[in-house]
Amino acid sequence: MRWWRVWLRGRRAWLALALVALIVVMGGLWSATRPRVANHFGYALPGADGLPTYVYANGRRYQSLQVCAYADWCATDRAQQNIPRCYTQADLSGRLRAWPLKYEATMYTLFGAPHDILTPVGLAGLVPVVQDGPDCYVMYQLEGST
Repeated sequence: MRWWRVWLRGRRAWLALALVALIVVMGGLWSATRPRVANHFGYALPGADGLPTYVYANGRRYQSLQVCAYADWCATDRAQQNIPRCYTQADLSGRLRAWPLKYEATMYTLFGAPHDILTPVGLAGLVPVVQDGPDCYVMYQLEGST
């Protein structure tokens, strides 16, 4: 038997194992970029409109009907319920009385910079707000009982 056949025979198992591992990693990355997964686990997808429906902060789960990490359903819900895509600083400081904001936690963003989870001063932990661009703020509400 030639030396290269012996060398190749020992490498086939490692090559097959590496191929299976590559397929598993690629499948995991593909799954992680899906809106359903991002919304469920509460991390943002890159780009505008990438914020998830659910956010986890201070051991609690919060929900927003303003965003849904690129899923189609939230645009329809926003239109039906007349919910704005985001609030401006004027909205927060005026009629919503949720200004100024302070840092509360961090939301992970897949393949991007993390988002800060902010709360209004005096309402810490009750109303998470995430900035999604210049003068664009998304508000979350506590889900379930208090």
